[in-house]
Amino acid sequence: MNLYPELWAQGCAMCRAALESSPEGKSIAASLAHGILMLLILPYAVLATFGFIIYRAYRKKSKQRQQESYSYQAESGR
Repeated sequence: MNLYPELWAQGCAMCRAALESSPEGKSIAASLAHGILMLLILPYAVLATFGFIIYRAYRKKSKQRQQESYSYQAESGR
């Protein structure tokens, strides 16, 4: 089955042409396109959210270290 990828690509184009030829097929094709976009976008959105959370935690920890350093320098200067 995997020996002829050209046949698989041709089948996808034929399915799309068959779907878009009828009125109810057009709505199905549009729904399929939206589903594909969701499958592409959602993993990146989740990854970006976790990345942002980690970035904020790192910044907060960095800011705390910097403030502790300033308070330590102020105390040792007395």
